[in-house]
Amino acid sequence: MLQLEHIFKTYYVGDETVHALDDASLHVRPKEFVAICGPSGSGKTTLMNVMGCLDTPDSGRYILDGVNIAECTDKELSLIRSEKIGFVFQQFNLLDSMSALENVELPLIYQKLSQKERLERAKAALDQVGLGNRMQHRPSQLSGGQQQRVAIARALASNARVILADEPTGNLDSKSGNDIMRLIQRLSQEENTIVLITHNAEVAMQAQRTVYVRDGRLYNTLEEAGIV
Repeated sequence: MLQLEHIFKTYYVGDETVHALDDASLHVRPKEFVAICGPSGSGKTTLMNVMGCLDTPDSGRYILDGVNIAECTDKELSLIRSEKIGFVFQQFNLLDSMSALENVELPLIYQKLSQKERLERAKAALDQVGLGNRMQHRPSQLSGGQQQRVAIARALASNARVILADEPTGNLDSKSGNDIMRLIQRLSQEENTIVLITHNAEVAMQAQRTVYVRDGRLYNTLEEAGIV
């Protein structure tokens, strides 16, 4: 589903050179649930931005669902982000002026679906995450855990091939975080391909497979990464 091969990404901050990704390679199979774990500054956010087609590597190859991303136009990349990738962020990124249903429905406008189909998809996604009775509530009327469920429903409604979750439990208390992880595990069992970014080793352990990031490089074990 995702193939990253020998990805390099360098940033220049003043006189400092930061090798955010240093020969990073990663293959994620369809329907696999993979956690990418590393501390702040390790390169995991840059990796997610590359996987989400939000940033381009300096060199290397990225194949997403059979498409070579380097060969895509800006318009094609926009379609890929809209139709193939579902994003879940730590900050929820919900509009408080809209209901949960409207927040989930909004990105579907860019897929040029009819209003009826948008509503059907949004309602089905909210039902799927257990918020069928909260569709008309605004984010300010929902708990943090419920807001994150709305964000997950928004990702599901697009029928994305891949869900990228960046620290989805980072702003939640332990109970709400555990609830969200149980939901993500259930979604992975329902044949969704999920890549979760986290600094929390306990969260990462709940995935089928964990990849560790240190200084822009990827490792399969903590020992290889030199973390223990």
